[in-house]
Amino acid sequence: MSRYISPFLYFSMIFVGCMAFFSIAGVRVGMIEPITGFSFLRKSVFAALVLSCIAALSVLLFRRRSESGKLRFCGLILIVSLTYSTVWIAFYLQKLGLPKINDITTDTVVPPSYIYVPYIRKSSDNDLVYNHEWAELQNKFYPNVKPLEMKKSKDSVYAAAVDLMNEKGWQIVSKYPTAGIVEATARTTIFGFRDDVIVRIMEENDYVRIDMRSCSRMGVQDFGENAERITTFLNDLKNKFAFKKSIAFRY
Repeated sequence: MSRYISPFLYFSMIFVGCMAFFSIAGVRVGMIEPITGFSFLRKSVFAALVLSCIAALSVLLFRRRSESGKLRFCGLILIVSLTYSTVWIAFYLQKLGLPKINDITTDTVVPPSYIYVPYIRKSSDNDLVYNHEWAELQNKFYPNVKPLEMKKSKDSVYAAAVDLMNEKGWQIVSKYPTAGIVEATARTTIFGFRDDVIVRIMEENDYVRIDMRSCSRMGVQDFGENAERITTFLNDLKNKFAFKKSIAFRY
C-alpha cells in the first residue's frame, strides 16, 4: 500500500494548490465573489493541515523502511503544506484581536456622508449610517486615524487627492469639486473585497482640513483594512506636496 502514498500526496498537493489559486485568481478576474473566494481559501488551509499530518506520518513510515527517495518527497510535501497553512493561520491570528468594526473615519463626530455611493450598493451590503458607538473602539485600536491639515489651497489639495486615487487604481464614482468631496471604490489587495471611500476637503481659516472615511461593503470586521487605507492615503497625499516642494526648491 505504501506505493500509493506518494501519488496520493502528489495529487493532494496539486489539489490544494489549485484551490488556493482559484480562491484568489477567481476573485480577481470576476469569476467568483470575494466571500466565495475567502471560503475556498479557508478550506484550502484546512486541507493543507490534513495533508501535513498525512505527510508527517508518511515520513515516519519511509524513514523506518529506509526508503530515501520517498522520504525526501514526503518531507518536501510536509514542508510546503505546513508552510502554506502556517502563513495563513499566523495572518489570521495576527488580525484576530482587532475590533469587529467595518467603518472607519477621521471625523467620528461629523463623519463625511456618502452622496452617490448608496446608489451603487446592494440592499444586502452593510449600512452606510455611521455607528457612533464604534468611535471609542477606533480611537483605541487605530489612534493614528486623524484628519490631515495643510496650508494649501482647497483646489490644489482636491486635485491631488483625485490624482492619488487614480494612481492607486481606485474607481472614482463621483466628484463634487465645489463641495470638496470625492467618492471612490477601492478593493482589498488579496480577495478584492470592495470598500467605499469618501474624501472631504474643507477650508478652515488659513488651512484646509482633509477628512476621509472608508467603509466595507460586506462583513462585520475589516481586519484593519479601512484604517490602513486611510492612514496610507493621507500620508501619501502629504508626501505628494512635500515632493513637489523639494522639486521646486531644487530648481
